[in-house]
Amino acid sequence: MSQKDIKVRKPLVEKLRRDRINSCIEQLKVILEKEFHKQEPNSKLEKADILEMTVNFLRQQLQSGLCQSDYNQGYSHCWRDSVAPLQGLQQHDQRSSSSIRRSTTLQDSRDAVWRPW
Repeated sequence: MSQKDIKVRKPLVEKLRRDRINSCIEQLKVILEKEFHKQEPNSKLEKADILEMTVNFLRQQLQSGLCQSDYNQGYSHCWRDSVAPLQGLQQHDQRSSSSIRRSTTLQDSRDAVWRPW
C-alpha cells in the first residue's frame, strides 16, 4: 500500500470509527432518555450526559450484583450449617442400622446353631 493510499484510507477509517461510537451513544440515549427527562425535563441530552448516566447505571448494577452474590453466599452458608447436624444424624442412623443388622445376623447365625428341641 502506498503512502498516498494510507493518507486517503486513514480519514475514512476514522469516520467509520466515529460513526460506530455515535451510533452506540444514540442507542444509549434512546434507552436512557425517559429516565433523564424525569430528572431534568428541559435539558438536552449531551454525549457526556449519556455516558455518565450509563456509567452510573452500570456501577449500580455491579453493586447490586455484589449484594445479591453476598446474599446468596450467606444463604448457602446458613443452609450448610443447618443441614450439617442432620447429615450427622443420618450417618449415625446408618451406623446404628448396620450395627443392628450385624447383631441380628450374628443372632440368626447363633440361632441356626443352637436348637433346644
